[in-house]
Amino acid sequence: MIGELRQRASLLAETLTPDGGGGFSDAWEVFAEVWVAVAPLGGNDAFGPDRLESRVRHRLTLRRRGDVAAGQRVQVGTRLFRIHTVLDEGPQSQTMILLCEELP
Repeated sequence: MIGELRQRASLLAETLTPDGGGGFSDAWEVFAEVWVAVAPLGGNDAFGPDRLESRVRHRLTLRRRGDVAAGQRVQVGTRLFRIHTVLDEGPQSQTMILLCEELP
């Protein structure tokens, strides 16, 4: 399985920085560079007032790490994914799976 991790990816975490006016501004910062395998799981269309939104779900596989959490993001080239679920089978497993939604 490790040999199938052929795409370079950046793991991103949201950071909040004081804006000087009593509020905060948010930004996404890279905290790790990893190798991943990306596999599409499916998609659906969401209809709203005056818009059609497509949502595509993917499974990203990477080497097991302890610093990945739901809500973070993964960037693979120009593609951006929001992590919804982290599936970690424990210390005996070499890999972990991220269930993600591709962002437009």
